[in-house]
Amino acid sequence: MVAPAGWLCASGPPPDRGPSRHAAWDRDGTLAGRETVLLVDDEPAVRRTGSRILSRVGYAVVLAEDGQEAVACLEREAGRIALIITDMIMPGMDACDLVRIVRRRWPMIPVILSTGYDMGRLAGGELELFNRFIPKPYTPEEILRAVRETLDGLGRA
Repeated sequence: MVAPAGWLCASGPPPDRGPSRHAAWDRDGTLAGRETVLLVDDEPAVRRTGSRILSRVGYAVVLAEDGQEAVACLEREAGRIALIITDMIMPGMDACDLVRIVRRRWPMIPVILSTGYDMGRLAGGELELFNRFIPKPYTPEEILRAVRETLDGLGRA
C-alpha cells in the first residue's frame, strides 16, 4: 500500500519520502523545501492536490479540514509547522478567525490565504492579517513560488 502524499495531524508522523525526485522544477532550487506546511481546506480534492504538489518537492504536509482542526494540529505540532495555507470559507471557523488565533498564539508562523471567493467580501483590513494571498485555482508553480517566497520572507499580500 502506498502512503498518501499528505498526512492528517491525528495520524502521526509523515512517511519518510527521502530526497525529492522533483526538485528540478526550478534549477536553482527556490521552489523546493524541507519545511512542514499545514494545509487547511474543507475540500478533500484541494487537500489531496495541494499535498501532492508540496510533497513532490520535499515539503512535509499536515492536513486539516477546517479551522478548529488546524488549531488542534498547531497545538500538537506548532514547533514543526513553518507555514499555513488556508482556504477562506470553511464550516465552523473561517480563515480570518483562524489567523487571529495564529497571530495571538503562534505569531511567527506565516499564513497564506488561498480562495476562489471574491476578495471584496473581506472587511476592511482583513486581508492584511495574512502574509500572502493566492487565488484558486492555482498552478503548481504559483503555489510553490508563493510558499517559498513567504517562507523566505519575500513580499506580502
